[in-house]
Amino acid sequence: MLCSETPVGSATCKLCAELQDEKLFAKQGWDFLRCSNCGLVTIDPMPTASEVESNHDESYADGEYAAFASAHEVRQGIAASRFSMVQPQAPAGAWLDVGASTGAFVAEASAVGLDAEGLEISRVAVAQAQSRGLRVHRSAVEDFQPDKDYAVVTAFDLVEHLVDPVPFVRRMSEWLQPGGLMAITVPNIASFAARILGPRWFFYAPPDHIHYFTPATIGRLLAETSLEEISIQPSYKPLTMDYAAEQLGHFLPAMAPVVGGLARILPRRLAGYAWPLPIGEILVTARRAR
Repeated sequence: MLCSETPVGSATCKLCAELQDEKLFAKQGWDFLRCSNCGLVTIDPMPTASEVESNHDESYADGEYAAFASAHEVRQGIAASRFSMVQPQAPAGAWLDVGASTGAFVAEASAVGLDAEGLEISRVAVAQAQSRGLRVHRSAVEDFQPDKDYAVVTAFDLVEHLVDPVPFVRRMSEWLQPGGLMAITVPNIASFAARILGPRWFFYAPPDHIHYFTPATIGRLLAETSLEEISIQPSYKPLTMDYAAEQLGHFLPAMAPVVGGLARILPRRLAGYAWPLPIGEILVTARRAR
């Protein structure tokens, strides 16, 4: 359970510009501060944009995202699950996946004949995507100049990593055609998993994850960028027991032996099955005005 401590007031909220004046807890050398005005939670001190990019690239090379990048079946399973949730809402036209990683979602959309491409800042991830023949560009959002409007812009597991998410999401919204759909996922600190695990929740992962949202704060972010028809729903990640145990080794070591032991005693077909796990994420969709 998160509990308030002495007000600190050392950071300005990126969402509402008020002081983030409530310290929730400290983890791995960072304070987690909540804005008492809007509820956005942010780590302090805030990393710089260059530090975020450097850490992101290192993570793909030999850090915690290296396992994700190499787990092809897991990545494709997650991409397929997300595509199945977004595609029924999508208008006709081109798709862009921002924060495309090694291109699993681009591959999923392309496989059914959609005009799909991706955007990613990690050199390592882009090289892997391009080696598979996928259209994934290495560029920051602020530098990208699209040659068309998109029917769908997606940003999965991304917004929580951003130093300043408001102008970032606003720029992505400008790439949408009228009535175009934006779809993003973020960890939800109001979720059951977050409330039960408290500071041990695996999504509390500084400095990779900078901002932490609730349905109210992510809804406010999209409204600030003039998107409308905002819809929020739980998002479940299909993960195998083996992969879950490996990730828990990074984020929640005390639980890793339990899940790993379960994976060893289960029949292989069950241990290797991708279970849709409620780990505390939400899918948010919104549209550009027609």
